Amino acid sequence: MAEILVVDDELGIRNVLSEVLADAGYYVSAAGSAQEARELVRTRRFELILLDIWMPGTDGITLLREWAHREEVHCPIVMMSGHASIEAAMQAVRDGAADFLEKPISLKRLLSTVETVIAKWKEAEYKKSQEQQTRRRPSAAEKMKANTTQLLPVFEIPEYELTVDFNLPHRDVLLALERAYFRTLLIYHNHSVSLVAKHSNMERTHLYRKVKALGINLEELRAPRLNDKGDLIRDDRRDKLLASASASANAEPNRVPPKTF
Repeated sequence: MAEILVVDDELGIRNVLSEVLADAGYYVSAAGSAQEARELVRTRRFELILLDIWMPGTDGITLLREWAHREEVHCPIVMMSGHASIEAAMQAVRDGAADFLEKPISLKRLLSTVETVIAKWKEAEYKKSQEQQTRRRPSAAEKMKANTTQLLPVFEIPEYELTVDFNLPHRDVLLALERAYFRTLLIYHNHSVSLVAKHSNMERTHLYRKVKALGINLEELRAPRLNDKGDLIRDDRRDKLLASASASANAEPNRVPPKTF
């Protein structure tokens, strides 16, 4: 489930919003000031931020503009206020806010807005990743065709997005294997970092750094899958992995006749 940051200087509102969102299945963190929010954003990756406009010290609009200018936040931000005018709400949206909630916030309105904003953001991230994939590096077959000096084999395993190219340096081959290893575990464990950390016998913090260094985008893996028409389709990547593993386990081993001397 998505992780949400609630930023509001009023403790009562923070607690109520956090409790409602937690009951709905979200992971929730809370901050009582702009400084607390800055510190959390630097160390955590959120999928939505609920940000109050009127706060002592640095107000919500200033913090929104700060994050936009520094490009420190890569998730949607929904502004909240019980005193703001329509003009203030429109200005917040112009400054980059995904939506605006007027206090007091009804339970239905809160959950509906959170669900809609996160879904739209994930869909946009998915489309962005699809565009990036169309500009990805050439396939192993294309590289082989372009470089006739390659003498060693190139193997592709599409279901694991793994290419083993024996013509590449040792480090590049290891990186490809590591990338396929952690991507496969994330899909198998339904994107649970905790389960992957346990499976790979790694600390969660180390695992996050490793996944980021390998260029694996957790948001992309978790994003809903859409067809060419933009309709949501079933994510069958885990099923394909299990089917591939089962087929490999049941396959007849290649028997090599013993040598005679």
